[in-house]
Amino acid sequence: MEILIPGLILVALMVYASTKIKKRAAEAFEPETIETDTFSLRKPEGFLHVIDSADHDFEAYSKESGDDNYQSKRARIEMDAIRDIDLADACEQVRSRSSEFAVMDETDSGCRIEADEAANETGLKVFYKLVNAGDVVYRLRFAVLSKHVDDYMRRIDETLDSFTVKTA
Repeated sequence: MEILIPGLILVALMVYASTKIKKRAAEAFEPETIETDTFSLRKPEGFLHVIDSADHDFEAYSKESGDDNYQSKRARIEMDAIRDIDLADACEQVRSRSSEFAVMDETDSGCRIEADEAANETGLKVFYKLVNAGDVVYRLRFAVLSKHVDDYMRRIDETLDSFTVKTA
């Protein structure tokens, strides 16, 4: 009997902690607006924002796992500020690593590109939004496993449309 009461209290605390953890984990995949000093974008539902990414200025990945051993996630979003490059050279960089390349929209200050790329022999459909901000080009990249692109089209469009660069 002396062990039963502390045991019940311990079980109750574990259930409470587990419920809180599950709720917080689910909230991490909710849509949210990411705003910095230089850009803002709307992270779509089902994506987890990687805080302080060492590889990109912004990075997020989908909740759903990839279909094989080469791609750990079905979709990834990456944003990089590329210094000392102009918009034409940034577009050429995208073209050089793509097997198929189409400029969907182009202005003096930016463009949207749809491309087919491969990573570890896995086909990717990649959507870019490039924004020229003087001596910096901001490159937003939304990459999806090719066979799942239809599942992500709404989120791709919303993310690309929401991406804005703040200029001084």
